[in-house]
This record gives sequence, C-alpha cells and structure tokens, in this order.
Amino acid sequence: ALDASEATRVVDVMAVSFTSSALDIEKWQTSMTKVSAIAANMGVDIEGTAAVMGALSDTGIEASIAGTSLRNIFLKMANPTSALAKRIGFTVSSTEDMIKALHKLKDAQIGQLEMQSLVDVRQVIAMQAMINNTEKIEKYVGALNNAEGAGREMAAIMEDSTKGAFKRFTSALEGLFLVLSEKIAPAVNAVTKGIREWI
Repeated sequence: ALDASEATRVVDVMAVSFTSSALDIEKWQTSMTKVSAIAANMGVDIEGTAAVMGALSDTGIEASIAGTSLRNIFLKMANPTSALAKRIGFTVSSTEDMIKALHKLKDAQIGQLEMQSLVDVRQVIAMQAMINNTEKIEKYVGALNNAEGAGREMAAIMEDSTKGAFKRFTSALEGLFLVLSEKIAPAVNAVTKGIREWI
C-alpha cells in the first residue's frame, strides 16, 4: 500500500490513466478497491496495476468484473502451486515479472481449453484480454512510469478551462446587457410611453 506521502504519485498515475485509456474516476474506484491490496502484496506497483486496468477497461470489461478477475489472476500468478504460475514457469512478484509472464503466455498461443485449465472460467475473458493486449499494457506502464507532474498539468488545464468558460460566460452576459439596453429597452420604453399617453 502507498502512504499519504505518495498521494502526488497516485494523482499523476490517475491523470495519465484517465487521459490515455477508458478508465475514469468511477471505474478506478470500483476496480482498484478489489485488486490494489493483492497487487501491492505481490509486488506489482500502482503503475502496473493501473496499466492492466486501463487495458481491460479499453476492451469494455465492466470495472467490478475486471477488478475481481484481476485480483484472482494475480493470486494465481503469485502462487507457485497454481497451474498458471507453473505454466508461466515462475511466480510474479513485480510489474516487470507480470509483463514478462504476459509475453510468455502470448508467445505460447494458449487456446481456450488450456486457458480454462489455468484460470477459473469467470477469469478467462480478462486473462485473454490481458494476453491479447500485452503490448498495450507495456506501453501504458511506460507512460505511467513517466507520469510525474501529470496531475498538476491536468489541474492547470482544468483551471484554465474554467477561467476561460467563466470569461466567455461573462462576455455573453455583457453582450446580452448591451442588447437589452440598446435595442430592447428603448422599444419597451416607447411602448410604455404610448400606453401611458393613450391612458
């Protein structure tokens, strides 16, 4: 687990995840609560975990299912007695190990039947998606490892956007006021004057 002093790192990873994959704050919260503790215990860092969650999210796997599936896959990858760890040939104890394991499984071109013997039926889709997206996961890991400052940049962009939107809103109000005062007000005054004179 990460302590409070690494909050900036988490924000940076989230910022890059949200801008480079289908992950959003809701999907992040739903999936990460299910897998983060297991990932940390086995040595897969937040960047590696977020990279896999981003790839799974891109394939359209629902966040809760993705989180639960990844938790169980990670448990098997870290367990030397599991069929999955035996098929890989080693136990996964880091993000680098995870990438290496995915490459090995992809190169092996594992079929559906064998896949079902390595993970539970409910994890087959997620496992297959991980294997098929090995290069994407590796790319995401690289981007997330270079995420420092991304949260700050995103906040600045949002602040600029908010300021810009407020400026445009203020400008629109000023324009409306000019239309009201220059065009509509004289017409209303004229109508009012005419009614008053008629009375």
